[in-house]
Amino acid sequence: MLRSAAVAVVYAELSVPESERRYAKALAGHVQRWYAEAGIEAELVADGALAAQRDLRLAVMVDCYAPPERVLAAVRTQLGRGARFAVCYSASEPLANLFGLTLGSYVRSDRGDWSRMSFESERPKGAPIEILQTSTNLFTVRAKDGGARPMAWWCNRAGKRTEVAWWRVRANSYWMTHILSGDGDERGKQLLLLAMAAEAVPGTWRKAARHLYAQTLPELNGLADRIREGSPRYLHSRTELAARKRQIAAIQQLIDRQRKAVETRLKEDSAGAYQAVADLRDLVHRAYGLTYWSRAGEFCGVWDHSGQGLYPGDWPRTAKLLASHGITDVYVNVAGGGFALYPSKILPQRGTEDALSQAIAACRKEGLRVHAWILCFSLERAANATIHKQAADRAWLLQDAQGNDQQWLDPTHPEVRKRLLDTVRELATGYALDGIHLDFIRFPGLPQSLGPRVRARYEAERGKAANWPACITEANGAKREDFLRWRAGKMTDAVQEIRAWLRLNRPRLELSAAVYGKYPACVDSVGQDWLSWLRTGLLDSALPMNYTEDPAKLADWLGTQTADPRLAAKIISGIGVTAAESRLGPLQVLDQIQAARRAKCRGFALFDLDETLRTAVLPVLSAGATAP
Repeated sequence: MLRSAAVAVVYAELSVPESERRYAKALAGHVQRWYAEAGIEAELVADGALAAQRDLRLAVMVDCYAPPERVLAAVRTQLGRGARFAVCYSASEPLANLFGLTLGSYVRSDRGDWSRMSFESERPKGAPIEILQTSTNLFTVRAKDGGARPMAWWCNRAGKRTEVAWWRVRANSYWMTHILSGDGDERGKQLLLLAMAAEAVPGTWRKAARHLYAQTLPELNGLADRIREGSPRYLHSRTELAARKRQIAAIQQLIDRQRKAVETRLKEDSAGAYQAVADLRDLVHRAYGLTYWSRAGEFCGVWDHSGQGLYPGDWPRTAKLLASHGITDVYVNVAGGGFALYPSKILPQRGTEDALSQAIAACRKEGLRVHAWILCFSLERAANATIHKQAADRAWLLQDAQGNDQQWLDPTHPEVRKRLLDTVRELATGYALDGIHLDFIRFPGLPQSLGPRVRARYEAERGKAANWPACITEANGAKREDFLRWRAGKMTDAVQEIRAWLRLNRPRLELSAAVYGKYPACVDSVGQDWLSWLRTGLLDSALPMNYTEDPAKLADWLGTQTADPRLAAKIISGIGVTAAESRLGPLQVLDQIQAARRAKCRGFALFDLDETLRTAVLPVLSAGATAP
């Protein structure tokens, strides 16, 4: 059946090995989402179905690593029909040749050599001047003839241009030397994708502008009510209230002028019209922000997943920015089962810098507290491929019931738990930290926990388990309840070992953990009985990852988490601004902060420290909710 889509996002099915197809489709899903959020329909299409697309004007090919002849033929056909392409990451010389390019070499760097894309005059109209994204591996290309021109250059952490380019090809297509990753500068990536589509499909900017205005109108119309409601006046002095009212009045005048300008431009099909609406929405969000008030002593944290701050190599800049927006605590991701971002005697180091020392020095100067964030049992972000083999050779990996190794260290293995404790010791004694933060302090799931090695340890302690794994997996399995309690107990043992050592050696360090928000379901699903850890003093604080866009679901989770008033003051609600499970705008973030306050939580933490947080969320929060 022929399909009709002006814009298609093409994911790799035939062009990557089967083991990588899920990841490739997830990358394509981000691109489709950025289009959908801008009001542009983009069909998600497998590379094998590319030839069947009718009326195609732009195809964004994501992670098209090694397309077979069938896919190459489809590209040739669509080019012949006048379609344009944006190719994101490929190792295919024949594909590069179709766009007048010659494939160069594969290059890799963990030093931040490619940290931003700086665009030049060849960029499509309306595209941003730069996009922040740190990439560690690229495939370079060079022009075969005069038909391809650099459109953007990769720059390093210091902003210095490298010799690796993006390309505009024959004035109608684009070639990116890496992917558009799903984290980081989402606003910039969305603008770039809109600009590409606008060159191929007339009316794109007008449609996107009207879509954004339709989203802004309800917020705009509700602003007067929000201003009237505000926050309880008895919490603030008359001087504070008068100053805030003046700020709100001034921004309302700006909003009125901008709204009139926008309404005269909505018929335009231009990037300028879209930007005018975006500016109006930013003003509306800032006005909402001014109607909220900060709370003295509230914990306002951020998770830094990259472990290098917003500006890799420049922690002072990141720390100053966070402090200016009222952030009090930073969880810096510096260690995991397969990596360290500091010189470690236990874990393999990624890169050569001591990112943790840089973070602590810069944050201390700005009055920010630093927590060393550890990915306890996950092998995510492993420094190199040999880590998995070494863990497998030592029988450290979890296995499923069929004996297949998982990319997860086995929490029931004494040596694995000792290695985690040694990592905590190394960090706690080597750095002037404010806290240790445990993440992935759980099992990946029940099916991944039923391997022969776990079974042997379970049976050694609890007796023979016949009919394995059905005796565990079936709802009324003979050993199900006993195994689930035993497994959860092993995770509690891991936390207990860390708590005991800290109590004796570093009693002032705060011990916290990122945990599943759905409690008590997480006790059985992943062996994480975190409320009992709080209740028994094993943790000083817990950060339930309450990643949802649904206010009712959030209220339900918080209600369970804070049912015991003694524990509520130890709970820091995790807000998924740019999590896989939730994407929140500034007003949604404000609502979730208020929900945490109503539940009498200690505070909140925002995931993740990236450009979206910096540009769209923190300025709104610091206007009121986190005003220093």
